Amino acid sequence: MRRFDGLTALVTGGGSGIGAAVVRRLADEGARVAVVDRDSEQARAVSTELGGLGLALTADVREEAAVARAVADAVGHFGGVDVAVNAAGYGAAAEVVDMTLEQWRGVMDVDLSGVFLSTKHQARQMLRQGRGGVIVNIASTNAEQPAEGLAAYCAAKAGVVMFTQVAALELAAHGIRVVGVGPGLTETPATAALLQTSGALAAYLDNIAAGRPAQVAEIAGLVAYLASPEAAYISGETVYIDGGLRARSYPTLRQRRGEAYAGSAFLRGQA
Repeated sequence: MRRFDGLTALVTGGGSGIGAAVVRRLADEGARVAVVDRDSEQARAVSTELGGLGLALTADVREEAAVARAVADAVGHFGGVDVAVNAAGYGAAAEVVDMTLEQWRGVMDVDLSGVFLSTKHQARQMLRQGRGGVIVNIASTNAEQPAEGLAAYCAAKAGVVMFTQVAALELAAHGIRVVGVGPGLTETPATAALLQTSGALAAYLDNIAAGRPAQVAEIAGLVAYLASPEAAYISGETVYIDGGLRARSYPTLRQRRGEAYAGSAFLRGQA
């Protein structure tokens, strides 16, 4: 048997990047998968690859009603939810003195509140079913590793790690495991522009012991393991997969932006 034969999974942010790779991996191992994304076309494209194992759902994780509806639609179509993976994420780069409240809230609403709302309604469904389940929240190495210009993102991902621990404590008695995955630099559509910035890739690779970014399939493999019975004794933990990035230092803002970096807009009198 494949590890997820007969089970239903729901993946937020499943239309691209890490989320799409997770969808494909879980389906390859037998799961029926509800692909949830705010981009309906991307959700449909990934779901179509799965044939009868896929269901495309459109939802913005910032909106509780939309999240609750997505869970309900997955249950209506497949009969339940056994595994949930919260991969929807968003990043905005700005130094603290330049960052607007709108930018801060934008990241927090997706990366932290979105994980909270998704976990809340996924866990409610698992409690109704009474047969346990697994929720995997995608964090980041930036939960532990500070990065200039990424105050909101780092704070949100650190929040995901602690939220995962608390949810795991609350749900353990009901047979529901909650775990986190913390990827390092990974090749996705979201990081494509960064990796094309002059000097940025070299700066990262100098600090990654493995000497390369992660591939989305590698992140999906870890998610699949943690969601499987093989990881039955793992709960509340965030497992990092970063090629050794946390063992070294994180590239500076100047290194990441290259020649385009002119310093804080506030200090230059432009904010």
